Amino acid sequence: MSLTISVFEQSDVKQQILSIVSNALSYAFTNDGNRLPEHLIPRHALLSDQLACFVSLKAAGLLRGCVGTTFTSDRLDNNIAWYAHEAAFHDPRFDPLSASELNRLTTAVSIMTNPLILQVTSEQNLLEQLIPHKDGLIIQYGQLSGIFLPCMWQQYPQPETFLSELKSKAGWPVHGWTGAMKAWVFQTHKIEGRLDLTALAE
Repeated sequence: MSLTISVFEQSDVKQQILSIVSNALSYAFTNDGNRLPEHLIPRHALLSDQLACFVSLKAAGLLRGCVGTTFTSDRLDNNIAWYAHEAAFHDPRFDPLSASELNRLTTAVSIMTNPLILQVTSEQNLLEQLIPHKDGLIIQYGQLSGIFLPCMWQQYPQPETFLSELKSKAGWPVHGWTGAMKAWVFQTHKIEGRLDLTALAE
């Protein structure tokens, strides 16, 4: 599975991605927490494809929110704006972002390739198909599902541990693979940068 999203490294495209995140947050802080309307989202032809993404926000280097989706039917630019707002205000692990944090805010937008379903005959077979440090993994077993972005390889560099920790996160049973279990792999391209929101900081 090859990455075809290196276009996001282009300086104008990267700046557009960061602008979408900045505009989504700026609009919320100046309009009673409301979402940035679609007609105000900065547009770029290379951000019009239907691609999923995750948006994370850090204040002074500490994670303040990370929200996204693995499957989508919407444009990438719309998704970036939507999940920037979600990460800032609706990640249940954190309090909503405050204006006092805006002068030290950075973002990372992880843009996903379309997930590729794997034909898996056993847990060992799944491990053999994974590309460490490149593949993200989605697993599903009935209503129990979980996802690890490729960055999680930094925390779990061994494929066996990577999979077992994801199974634990998803609430899966410890037994081996069954025909009812499904797995998808994907890769991401991460765009990172500082957000220019100092003028709104308290």
